[in-house]
Parts: sequence; structure tokens; C-alpha cells
Amino acid sequence: MSPKAKLIAVALGVWGAALAAYSYWVLGSVPLAALGVGALIVSASILSTYEETPYSEAAKALLEAYAVNVARLLEEFGASEPALYTREGLAAVPLNGRLPEGVKPSPERLLAGVRGSYFLSIALPNPLIEAGDPEAALSSLLVDTLGLCDRVRVARAGDRVVVEIAKPKAQSTSARFESVLGPLPVHLAASALAVAMGADLKLEGWRREGSSIVAVLRVVGGAGEG
Repeated sequence: MSPKAKLIAVALGVWGAALAAYSYWVLGSVPLAALGVGALIVSASILSTYEETPYSEAAKALLEAYAVNVARLLEEFGASEPALYTREGLAAVPLNGRLPEGVKPSPERLLAGVRGSYFLSIALPNPLIEAGDPEAALSSLLVDTLGLCDRVRVARAGDRVVVEIAKPKAQSTSARFESVLGPLPVHLAASALAVAMGADLKLEGWRREGSSIVAVLRVVGGAGEG
């Protein structure tokens, strides 16, 4: 990617962050805010796709800005339930209880509702992930591409998947973000893992163990919790 293209990607991210913040907090426009978050995600995806780029720090900054804006949305809607990560690479955040079985979030809608249940659909800034070896996919994304940690390990026991992220390097996000989506490396890992496994994953919890973060996810049959 040429320096000019990289500069355009960074500029797109800065514009997206500014638009999202201004639209949501000043204009009170959720659609414009979603547009800004979308631009931020596209920018982060472009930059994070290229390994060994001098713009890696800019990519990390954009991801952290993305986390700040998503945290504000979670606060505004009072989200508190852990998210569901779908095999399509989206996160569904329930707002008033469990997600109905079979419901799928859409990248085209930020807020959706069905049968009296409402949820947020969050499109994540992950580069292209293909189905395959989960641990290799996470290592490629978090270690090689984004440089967000030193090592990733994945273990599965029945319908539970345990992810260990060693020495995470991203800044801490808000308590609301971490309780609903997990810390930023877990958030990205869970989405990539769902795509790599071709399964929907419910975040059951996470904890810090020394210099590592350990997250537990549960494989669910559909978009609901079952």
C-alpha cells in the first residue's frame, strides 16, 4: 500500500471518529454517528490488513478510538448483558434480556428489535478472516498483524472455548465495554474466532491471570442463547 493510500486511511479514521462524536453528542443523530463509526472501522480494517507497516501505531490508535465510541453507545443504551459474536463477524448486544433464538444482527442496522427484544448490531474492525485453524487465525490477527499481544492460545472443551491472550498491549477500555464485549483484544479475538470456527459464540466471562487475559466463550446453536 502506497504512503498516499495509508495517509488517506488515517484521514478517513480521524474524520470518522470526529463525525461519530459530533453527530451523537451534539446533533443527537444515531444514523450519522453510525456512519462515523463505520468510517472508523473501514479505516482500521485497511490499516490492520498490512503487516509490518509504519502505521501500526496509527492502527492501534484508531482501534482504541473505535472502542471509546462503542463504549459511549453502550453507556447511552444501558447495555449490560455479554455480547454474542456471530460467525458473520458481528457482535449482537442484547438490551432487554436474551436474544430470541434465530435472530441475526445486521451490519446495516445499529439498533434492531424482534418479538419485543432489542439489541445492538456492532460490526467489528477485523481484516478478512477465513474459516480454518482458530489459533492460527487469532495469532495472525492479534500478534502478527495488529501487534496487540505476544501470544494467543485456544483450547476447546465441549461447547466451551478458552482463549488466552498473553501480554496484551492495547490500552484499557471502559468498564461497560469490558463487561459487555470484553477488553479490546478479547473483543477482536472473539469475533475472529467465531468466523474461523464458523460458529456463534457467547462471551461467558474473562479474567486477568498475571500478564495474560483469559476469556471463556460458549458455542451456541443459533443467534439466540438457546
